[in-house]
Amino acid sequence: MIAALYRMLASLGFTDPIHSPMTHIPIGLVIGAFVFFAVALIFKRERLALTARHVSILALIFVFPTILFGVFDWIHFYHAVLMPAIKVKMFLAVLLVALLVIGVILGGKAKPRNGWMLVIYSLSVLTVVGLGYYGAGIIYGRDTGTTKLSAAASPAAGSAVPQAPTQATSAAAASPAAAGDAKAGRRLFADDCEGCHVGGGNVFVSSLPVRGSKKLATLDDFVAFIRKPSMPDGSAGNMPGFPASAVSASQARNLYAYVMTAWK
Repeated sequence: MIAALYRMLASLGFTDPIHSPMTHIPIGLVIGAFVFFAVALIFKRERLALTARHVSILALIFVFPTILFGVFDWIHFYHAVLMPAIKVKMFLAVLLVALLVIGVILGGKAKPRNGWMLVIYSLSVLTVVGLGYYGAGIIYGRDTGTTKLSAAASPAAGSAVPQAPTQATSAAAASPAAAGDAKAGRRLFADDCEGCHVGGGNVFVSSLPVRGSKKLATLDDFVAFIRKPSMPDGSAGNMPGFPASAVSASQARNLYAYVMTAWK
């Protein structure tokens, strides 16, 4: 069902995460509730305190589809890998819902002189700031040390290839065995890889980036790794494997062609 949703959106020309645009609604409403109650507290305006509660109700309504679309994006772009930033976002999302519920329940009884309600609204603002911070860290690859995406890459995930391939990898890319369709590879990369390899890096283990990796030395090395990924010590990492049923030999060749040429 989720894959069908993203295919439909792609057919309409929308290939970005669907969670990102939704986040602006509850964020704006949470900030609005804080501002209304702060003004009510300063000027002793009971109606503005009530308005803050109404805005909180709207924020609570919109936070649920926002979380749902976030889960969809997590499954689609990140293959439901439970990276640390995702765990933090899950905790903050639950905290935000709890704070909004408290604000809605107690806000109806709050008077403009009750400064303790301002604490609830302030914590809600800090929570959405935290959600935005960790969300941006995933999208823009804060852990990889990059802050900009390649112009050729989708904003949904970033780019991910060597800026200056080594002589060995350049030779491998030029060999007949490595010949592939880089354009087709780029589309595949956007669907299955970019989310975790922003800017040629690695959002899980920043010390093991894609760029300059020994796994790019030859096409065979690259394919063997994506079929059965592992850490340098041989243990299983966060990266899921891509069997031939998911990424065919020709698709893997196209993917390799893109990885080897995108950031020359």
